[in-house]
Amino acid sequence: MLGRTETLAVGSRAPEFLLSAANRDGILSLSGFLSRGALIVEFLRGTW
Repeated sequence: MLGRTETLAVGSRAPEFLLSAANRDGILSLSGFLSRGALIVEFLRGTW
């Protein structure tokens, strides 16, 4: 799937993804967050 881009339509479901936790050991998943309720994902561009 690397290198493949698709735009999501408003209201459509995002594909499952896994991320390494930045502040502790472990893996975070989209399905793990959604099992607790609604979720908003925000992507911020920039440098720190």
